[in-house]
Order: sequence, then C-alpha cells, then structure tokens
Amino acid sequence: MRNNFAQTAKIFFNPETLIPFFIGSIFLSVLGNAITQILGNLFGNTTKAALGIILGSILILIFSVWLVTKSLTKVRSPEIDLGKLPPDQHKGLILLVSREEPCRKAIEYHFSLEHCWLICSSQTLDLAKKLKQDFSKLKQDFPKLTIPEPIIINDIYDPLEFYQEVRKIYKYLPQGWMVEDVIADFTGMTAQASVGMVIASLLEQSSLQYTPAELKDGKPTGRSLKPIKIAFK
Repeated sequence: MRNNFAQTAKIFFNPETLIPFFIGSIFLSVLGNAITQILGNLFGNTTKAALGIILGSILILIFSVWLVTKSLTKVRSPEIDLGKLPPDQHKGLILLVSREEPCRKAIEYHFSLEHCWLICSSQTLDLAKKLKQDFSKLKQDFPKLTIPEPIIINDIYDPLEFYQEVRKIYKYLPQGWMVEDVIADFTGMTAQASVGMVIASLLEQSSLQYTPAELKDGKPTGRSLKPIKIAFK
C-alpha cells in the first residue's frame, strides 16, 4: 500500500504527466505561499527578516541535499562480505584492462601502489590511457605511483601472448623488486587473457587477485566489490 502511494505521488510531480503535474504544481505553490505567510507573521515583514528567511531556506536545502546524498551513497555502496580474504597490500599491480569500474577498484585498493602495468587490446587502449592519466594526477593518494605505457595485445584470444607479456613484466621488474612485491588481477578481458595471466603468475609463484562484480537479485549492478585474494593450498 505504501509503495503504491509513493508511485502515485511521483506521477503528480513528473512533467511528462501534464494534468497531475499541473495539479501538483498548484499544490506546491499554495503550500509555499502559506509557509511564507506564516514565517512572515513570526519574524516580521521587514527586508531583514525576508533575507533571513531566504538564507535559512537555502541552508536547509543544502543540508537536505547533503543528507539525501549521504543516504543514497550508503544504499548504493553496501559492504558485502563474500567470506573471502582480501589480498595483501602490494606495491606492484598487473592489470587486465576491460571495464573501467573494476580497474579503478583494483588500483584504489592498493593504497601503497608504486607501479601498475596495464595490459589492454586496441579496443581498450583509450581506457588504459585514461586510467594512466587519471591516476598519474592523484599524487596526493599515490605519491610514488608510476604507470608505464599500456601493453597492447594483438590477439586477445591467444593465451600464450598474455602469458609471454606477463612473464616479461616479472623478468624486468624495477631494480630491487622481488616477485612477491607484485600481484596480478585477472578480472578483465577474455577468458584466454585470464588463463595466460594465471599460468604466468603461478610459474613465477606470484600473488593473484580477482575483483568481483556486485550482484543484486542475481544480476550485475555495474559496480565492483573489493578485490579478493586467490590462494592455492
């Protein structure tokens, strides 16, 4: 009953439904005039009182918008416990670039990140460049982060090409680094990409992570959860 009332009320304030919207607009105008008259009687009809009422109304509006925004943020970004362990913090991340949301989630998780290798295709090259540009500007959050030019894969259905590129990254790590300093996220691109990256990382005995999609009623919401650790016993 309450949901039906809320849905019907929305119709009266939707410009696409002309007659109900017209009635709703008149109602709001009458209500606004009545409230203005009441406030005028309480605080007086001087210019100073009118300015005070306007200022107070603006502050109430700003506070209301802030409160609603905060509430919506809590609703849209729930902390969901999958019963999985999060990965340890690493200063190196190898990332398959496919969708922007999981890529950003994977990078932002490692707050001590110093180096991020982006593996992409010609179709996702623009996104890889955007990620490189955006995170290179966040010196306050990632003061030591270096993102080299994206590594472009010619055949996204060839797991061996991904395997070779990932092995090459481990072979030419920054000076003083060890394999344990790097973690690989195999979330994006094709299944062949994930296979190639996982095999290369296992041979190097490197860490792996996966950034799962958020689901609601069994369907993806378009957002991602925090990365989870992939451990082999």
